[in-house]
Amino acid sequence: MNRADKFRFWLVLIVIVGALCYAYFERNGLNLGLDLKGGAHIVLQAKDTPENPLRDDSIDRLLAVLRNRIDQYGVAEPIIQKSGSDRIIVDLPGIQDPAAALELIGRTAQMDFREVLASTGSNLPVEPQRRNYDSDIQFVNAQERWRQEVARLSNASADLVARSKTVEGSIVAPAEEAGMFYLLGPVLLSGKDLDNAEVNPDSLGRMGVSLEFNSNGARLFEDATARLIGKQLAIVLDNVVISAPVVQDRIGGGRAQITGRFTADEAGRLAIMLKAGALPVAVEIAENRSVGPSLGADSVKQGLEAGLFGAGMVLVFMLLYYQFRGLAADLALAVTILLIFAGLIAFNATLTLPGIAGIILTLGMAVDGNVLIYERIREEQNAGKTPMAALDSGFRKALVTILDSNITTLIAALVLFYFGSGSVRGFGVTLSVGLVASVFANIVVTRAILQLFVKRGGRN
Repeated sequence: MNRADKFRFWLVLIVIVGALCYAYFERNGLNLGLDLKGGAHIVLQAKDTPENPLRDDSIDRLLAVLRNRIDQYGVAEPIIQKSGSDRIIVDLPGIQDPAAALELIGRTAQMDFREVLASTGSNLPVEPQRRNYDSDIQFVNAQERWRQEVARLSNASADLVARSKTVEGSIVAPAEEAGMFYLLGPVLLSGKDLDNAEVNPDSLGRMGVSLEFNSNGARLFEDATARLIGKQLAIVLDNVVISAPVVQDRIGGGRAQITGRFTADEAGRLAIMLKAGALPVAVEIAENRSVGPSLGADSVKQGLEAGLFGAGMVLVFMLLYYQFRGLAADLALAVTILLIFAGLIAFNATLTLPGIAGIILTLGMAVDGNVLIYERIREEQNAGKTPMAALDSGFRKALVTILDSNITTLIAALVLFYFGSGSVRGFGVTLSVGLVASVFANIVVTRAILQLFVKRGGRN
């Protein structure tokens, strides 16, 4: 065995062992797409409103904010893409809580700080139940009191609305607790003045979100708290008052904290939304579809069955038609499959059903390369050359054809990857990785195995 043959043999051995170790020990493993793993499929419809009209760049800015939010949420390989001129498709593979994801990507998250000018000052009582009273007269009296309270609150909120028309920039906003309304002054500072937001419990252990303002926001916040000592400063999220604390002292340093009735998950989502920024336009949910894990498992099973059946038929054909050379081709095919999955893991690619189709197509092309090589070797043997000379000549003559056919297909796969989206892009990724793996297996692996067979066994 000459130096080139030894180098080829050890290269194949190192590549196989390296791919096996990488695929086995890589912690993240292979990402599965929505159609295989399950998850959420959401279609968002952008709305043209007087406050936030649709502009030429609105959808692009909306895409940027959504990507920022979802990346921080920790979804592996999400698909976020345009659909038409005013829709965005969001696929979130493996999502465990679709409702939480829907709130994260669909909520505007516009935060403002405003002065509290007035409030209804009361909470709406729970409607009385008949079983709590000994007589019908008591129950009727309780119902009447309840109606009077509703009427009073309605009048109070109507009064706030009337008063808001006399103060420029003011709004009437409900509180998180039912029946409470606030008349709020103009915006003092907004989410645009935020530099960071993170989950942080307060001194009493209540879950909250700590805010850090930029230099401009810090100055505005300090000025506002200095002016409103002894008064309420409302924190408003999407026109709902989530907190309205009384300012005790001037607050400098550009830091504040939102506390409320948050769970840890809710506080985390709020922090993500505030850090990523408000959605530039209003959106509504045009479609919300969940793909269950069972459906994904069925897809995996069917895809694997189809792939194994196709690969099995190819292996049997090669063994029957080419005998020991067919065995070499089958071993090279196994190496191709190993390199494909190791490559997909290395590139952090997502495997989808179209991707499985791309792998099956790649295996067919890999076998086609072996058939081309073997026919060239047979022609050389029929011309009277020795087995080793025929092998060398056959590989040399088949090399140009193999490279030409695979490079042209690789160009098409790269075009699918660059211009495609979603499953089409996944098909392009698996096809590209598979083509590179199959060419390596054809030219290097198959030759190393055949040379070993010929030299050790003297086969022709």
